[in-house]
Amino acid sequence: MTKYAFTVELAVKEFDSGDPLAFKMDGHRFDGALRTLKWSADQTYSVKVTTKPATEVTRINVNGNDLEVTKEKIGVFSGNWNTAGAEISKRGTRHPLIFLVNFAPEGQMKAEFQSKIYSKNDSHAVWGHKMNSVEFKCSGDDDGYVKIVDESYK
Repeated sequence: MTKYAFTVELAVKEFDSGDPLAFKMDGHRFDGALRTLKWSADQTYSVKVTTKPATEVTRINVNGNDLEVTKEKIGVFSGNWNTAGAEISKRGTRHPLIFLVNFAPEGQMKAEFQSKIYSKNDSHAVWGHKMNSVEFKCSGDDDGYVKIVDESYK
């Protein structure tokens, strides 16, 4: 039986410009993921997590890096992530990028995105569709894990 049901909106923007992250449609070329998120190397991104109904976010982790989380208001949390040290993707390759978000009391949500990291000034990183946010419909019980029931790109 589901004890928790809530919506999580994840928004990622370039820190300096405020531009939304770009993505491209890859069909099923790579391991079944339809979209590839496009990142620039040595770039800072702002990450915002909004929950409805409001719940506490205790941790945001991007690819193994814990972000310093700021509570903007009830149900809205943010942090910054820098791609410094990330390996630039070779042509024709994609890599998983993992977001872990911990909620209290619901538990941990894991979202994996097929990604490509471009050189710092490569314009390909900003070409394509813009991801204003991804909305996750979530459920959970007392096992400590939040399940993603549905996702939609906005």
